[in-house]
Amino acid sequence: MIVFGLIGCVYVFYRIYKQWIYSKRKLAIIYRLPFYTACTDFLINCNFFVNMLHTAIYAQVWDDTPCKIIGALNWAFLTINLCFYAVIAVITYLRICREINFNYGKYDYKLWLIVIAGSIIIQLINLQNNGKREYWCAAKSGQINSAIILFSTITIVLTIILFCYISILKKIHKTINFLRLSLPSNQDDRSNNRNESNANNDRIDGISALERYSEIEKRATKKILSYITMFILQWIPMSISQGARLVLNEEPWVYIMGTIGRSFGGIGNVIQFIINEGFIPKSYNNDELLENSRSNINNNNENKIVIISEGGK
Repeated sequence: MIVFGLIGCVYVFYRIYKQWIYSKRKLAIIYRLPFYTACTDFLINCNFFVNMLHTAIYAQVWDDTPCKIIGALNWAFLTINLCFYAVIAVITYLRICREINFNYGKYDYKLWLIVIAGSIIIQLINLQNNGKREYWCAAKSGQINSAIILFSTITIVLTIILFCYISILKKIHKTINFLRLSLPSNQDDRSNNRNESNANNDRIDGISALERYSEIEKRATKKILSYITMFILQWIPMSISQGARLVLNEEPWVYIMGTIGRSFGGIGNVIQFIINEGFIPKSYNNDELLENSRSNINNNNENKIVIISEGGK
């Protein structure tokens, strides 16, 4: 699973590079999300490969000092992955549901500062628990503190993700219903009165623009939601593993569930990427870029008119 996961990450890197070339060295969030996911999964898999390699060769885990380092890195990469998805969900929710745009900064450094800060906080809480387990280096056997921390973190992050993306789907559904009710009447008004004022023309054009924008946003959100689904599937086995550790269960199946959770990310990410984008790279398509559409809203009077009209004003 580690090898397949690494191959999946490399494939996503290649596809994102091709998309970056097609898009003239610009990537929307719907492409940066799988890329960043592949980055975190690549780090998790590389660390886990080194972790398991020693056990596979020598039938024992690493010595104390390297084991603590590997365990700390394992915890860091896992929590970065968790924090990344939580931050992306919140930012997407604020942008779509609250119309609050977040400036990611150059190379998305602001996004990563938040993610890494959250990971460091969790890392500091768990630092003293790193050490040897029966099959690999992670959290020391015989204690449940790390299991409580990780299980709680997973639960909190999944709750945030579900709340944010369910709210987004409700927002999209509400917007589409509004458009369906508004467009016919406005189109009838225009057909019955060809000399209508410029203000009414602007409003009609604005509704049409928002309709196109809403469809773009709907498709982009579906793609993001598909990656969230894979993320949830990845962390369910890990949650089961941590739940078993809460009762000090160290049976082999507990380690198997933990292995699936750590290694599935790269595999799930590439499967979902191929489902969304196809197996063969395709040319750049501006109409599918949610972020570009969002960035143009502030300079587009047509869209501004419709956003105000959504509330019935």
